[in-house]
Amino acid sequence: MDTVEVTKYALGNAFDILGQVCADLTQEQCDWIPPGIANPIGALYWHTVSGADEVVYRWALGQDPLHQQEGWRDRVLAVAVTEPEGTEGWLEHMRAIRVELPALHDYARAVAAALQAWLGFRTPEDLDRVVHTPIGEYTLAQMLNLFVIWHIDAHCGEISALKGCQGARGYPF
Repeated sequence: MDTVEVTKYALGNAFDILGQVCADLTQEQCDWIPPGIANPIGALYWHTVSGADEVVYRWALGQDPLHQQEGWRDRVLAVAVTEPEGTEGWLEHMRAIRVELPALHDYARAVAAALQAWLGFRTPEDLDRVVHTPIGEYTLAQMLNLFVIWHIDAHCGEISALKGCQGARGYPF
């Protein structure tokens, strides 16, 4: 198994588990504002999927992400929210996001399919290419592992925990 095959497997697994964790979500669970400074599930789910979309399309390919190219942002976000400049205001931003859950499920499947298809045309040498990101230089493999796969996996746990806080089962296994 080469780096492309391992990366495709890990990416597919991450999106599959995200899909399982989010499959039985209700709109009410997505919109629930947790106590403290935790983010709502809908905002986390949007952030997780749109983050993968942004990293690959904007950072690796230098293109607009699918949520802009194909209008997913307008279909998924029920409340228009403007992203803050810099790091100030992110808590308020995330807690203001409301999603249209069926559209977000469709967007997640579209991003997963697009990234898997794109990765299917990569070679191990492609994954060794250095990518200049807003937060440093990484090989494409490192960038995918850290900013896409790990990111999805981490938020699966967070979403599962927030489902548990509402009396629902998080991970389905």
